[in-house]
Amino acid sequence: MYSDRQDAGRQLVANLRRYTGGDVRILGLHGGGVPVAAETAARLGCALDVLVVRELVVPGPPRVLVGAVAEGPARVLDEEAARRAGAGEAHLRELERDARVEARALGLRLRGRRQSLPLAGQDAIVVDDGAACRLVAEAACRDARARGAGRVVFAVPTASPATVDHLWTVAEEVVCPLSPTFFVTASDFYLDFPPVSEIEVGRLLERASERTA
Repeated sequence: MYSDRQDAGRQLVANLRRYTGGDVRILGLHGGGVPVAAETAARLGCALDVLVVRELVVPGPPRVLVGAVAEGPARVLDEEAARRAGAGEAHLRELERDARVEARALGLRLRGRRQSLPLAGQDAIVVDDGAACRLVAEAACRDARARGAGRVVFAVPTASPATVDHLWTVAEEVVCPLSPTFFVTASDFYLDFPPVSEIEVGRLLERASERTA
């Protein structure tokens, strides 16, 4: 159990101490992943950036999650879910286009005047507050890989065993201190789990930028 996201970020550090300095990039998934990542980056002395992923959802009822995309070229698709939802390739391309536009616009808002960090040849540690959605986590890892990261690590305070096992197929390393058999939602493993605003994310990125300038 974690007291809050900052506590979770501190606890991740114990498993990431070999990743320090200028050749490592910490990428917090937008929203709740950024406060965790900010704490981890500060303690490891690494640069921090945000990584934006948007879900691909076929509207309902019922709404069906069929995939995820990031700001870059990576796309992850659950073909079986798409088939059940009756989403053809043209519909999927439309969903992907709209979601990628949203992801890039959100990334620009969160970073403000700052550019996204270059990842070519760097170790990239993708951080979330709890990997409830396998598709989002996979899209984040694939995005870091597509941007040239030499090594991709996915670090998350809590996730289901099935998600952890799957992420080992798309990342060189998965760090997850708490992986209970009965995992429903990340908030179950935090005493304090408030929503995270765009303003808070922007402030954390600005503070990290000043630290590593």
